[in-house]
Amino acid sequence: MSDTAKSPLPFRWLLVCLLPLFTAVYFHFFPATPGSSGFLINGIILACECAFLFKYVLFALVTHHLKGEFAYRRQTALLFLPLILLVVYIFYYFGAF
Repeated sequence: MSDTAKSPLPFRWLLVCLLPLFTAVYFHFFPATPGSSGFLINGIILACECAFLFKYVLFALVTHHLKGEFAYRRQTALLFLPLILLVVYIFYYFGAF
């Protein structure tokens, strides 16, 4: 784990944190027009993005577990925290609270 050049974790952190952030900011500054189905489509895009990132992190976690890289596994498990925040934002986007 001392060789940080081969570590996939910085790329994963950037992908899992910045992709939902950019999507949410884009939907905030370019909202759907009232009366159209754009609001629903934007929410579906957010939900699909969350599902894709969840699978991406889960497969990375299983890969580290099978390789016996327990330090990477622990750090990869922390990538679920931004995904939980994305789920909370999706509920907020649809007006759940």
